Amino acid sequence: MSFKLIENQTELESLCKVLNQRTVLAIDTEFVRQRTYYPKIGLIQINCGEHIYLIDPLEVESWQSFNRILENENIIKVIHSCSEDVEVFKSALGANVKGFYDTQIAESFCSGAMSLGLAALVNQYKHIQLDKGHARTDWLQRPLTPEQLNYAASDVLYLLDIYHLQIVTLGQKYAQAKEDVESVIAKKYLIPNPDLAWRDIKSNWLLSPRQLAVLRLLAKWRLENAIARDMAINFVIHERSIIALATRQPMSINSMKNVPDIHPMEIRKHGNTLLEFIEQGKNVPIAECPPKVRRLSELAQYKPLYTEAKALISEIAQTVGINVELLASKRQINQYISYHWQINPWCQDELPELGTGWRGELLDDALKNIVLKG
Repeated sequence: MSFKLIENQTELESLCKVLNQRTVLAIDTEFVRQRTYYPKIGLIQINCGEHIYLIDPLEVESWQSFNRILENENIIKVIHSCSEDVEVFKSALGANVKGFYDTQIAESFCSGAMSLGLAALVNQYKHIQLDKGHARTDWLQRPLTPEQLNYAASDVLYLLDIYHLQIVTLGQKYAQAKEDVESVIAKKYLIPNPDLAWRDIKSNWLLSPRQLAVLRLLAKWRLENAIARDMAINFVIHERSIIALATRQPMSINSMKNVPDIHPMEIRKHGNTLLEFIEQGKNVPIAECPPKVRRLSELAQYKPLYTEAKALISEIAQTVGINVELLASKRQINQYISYHWQINPWCQDELPELGTGWRGELLDDALKNIVLKG
């Protein structure tokens, strides 16, 4: 496969002059994210329609010129499953990306196939089998082998062809697909709030308000520590460990050693710090403790209402010719119900996805009649 390696700042600047003349590009990234909080970029692949370029980011000092391309709404960047790549561009390059077209999201509107992988998409449109044998390559190692570089180049080789074929099928649904891509990107630019990190702990509903006060402090410390040290959050201390600590609330290192699910290394590294947060949480006035988390599924009226809402959504999806799961996932339906029922105090922090945008136009009025009745 023919491609050109971009290995230094001078070559990147020259490439950016070429790319700025294009209106559509295909783009992808290779990165490593095993033990770090932020992804580490290893390669950027570009297909401008005439040539494929592989940018080695390890020798690049400034991304200013390249970021102007990523931030230019008038240059469409065709990408497959953009979520993680957006995070790479945000954290590694400092770009505020715009003008992205996601072939995975677009395909959900074209054929109704949800979360279709790149290899399957290429096979569907081009009848070609992509080699995915280097998916777990360490993209930070140097030198990269010809096989690794060919694998990376193949990720953008067919995207422009697929884009042009999808555009024909999308028709008026293009605007809806574009809105969904922009929603994915916007979420990636939300700044995490350590004070609210406890809400994302999956088992938090098992805890009492007093235990949640401890969990809140532990989860905040864990997230701040992960960000400051650029460490994967569960490598700071595992989620099951902070749940166990918030539940048992040990008062000493020795008693902490008897708490199930806590790794000895976590105690050696952070034991005294964890004890301090446990003690602080125990001393929070009860009126200032988080309220016990309510689960939507435990409410008696939830199941029949969900069934009725799902039936309505299925009917609307069939009428407008959209996959019902694309129109409204279970998570989105539950978010909508939680918002209007005010299940927990924070449920109204943001508008539900089924009440805004193109989904809101199709569903909001009808769903409100079901969710708010009686």
